[in-house]
Amino acid sequence: MSAKTFTTAAGATYAYAVETGEHGETVYGLSRVFTESTFPVGAVVLHPDYNLNPATPGLLNVQFGKSGADSHDRHDRTDVPVLGGQNDAYVIGHQLINPADLDTDPEADTDTGEIADPKIQFTRTVRAASAPTGAASVRATRETFERAQDLVTALVKLYRADKATPKREAQYAQFLNTQRAENIQPEIDTITAQINALMIRKAELTDKLNSYKTA
Repeated sequence: MSAKTFTTAAGATYAYAVETGEHGETVYGLSRVFTESTFPVGAVVLHPDYNLNPATPGLLNVQFGKSGADSHDRHDRTDVPVLGGQNDAYVIGHQLINPADLDTDPEADTDTGEIADPKIQFTRTVRAASAPTGAASVRATRETFERAQDLVTALVKLYRADKATPKREAQYAQFLNTQRAENIQPEIDTITAQINALMIRKAELTDKLNSYKTA
C-alpha cells in the first residue's frame, strides 16, 4: 500500500504517517517527496493548548520534534524536522497557533489581484538551529519561515479533517485535567485547614459562652 501524501499550497509534497502520543498528541512523521527521491524530514506534533487556563480558547500547539521523557526542553527532543537551509537546517521549539486562521475569508493579493489561501500565523518568532539539539538557536530565515508556515498550514488541515482528532483531543484534555486537579488540591487543603481552625475557635467560644450562662 502506498504511503499517504499531501501537497502544500506552495507545491511541496510530503509523505506522512500518523501516530498517537502518550497523552493524545498527534505525531506526524514526515518525508519530503521529490520526482526521483524521498528524504526524511522528521516529526511535527500537534495537540491542544498546553496551558491549564488558556486566555484564548481553541488554540493548538505545534511542536517541532518529538518530546523526550515528557520534557518541554527542546534539547530533549528527537526527530527534529529539517525544514531550513544549510545554516539553519532544523526548525526547533514550538508555536501556539489558531486553527481559525484558516477560516478567514481569503484576501486578494494587492500586487497580482489573485486570491491567496489563508495561512496559519505564528505568534512567536520561528527559531532554527544548525543541529537538532545542543546548538544555539537563531531567527529562521525568511525562506525557512515560509517553508515551516506552508507545512504547518497543511498539517492543521489534516489534523482538523482527521476523524481520530476528537478522541485524541479528549485524551489530551484528560491529561490536562489531571494537572488541573493536582493544582487545585493544595488550595482545597489550605481551605480545609482554615475551616478546621475556625471550627475549633468556634467550639472554644461556644464553651466560654456556655460557661457564662451557667455561672
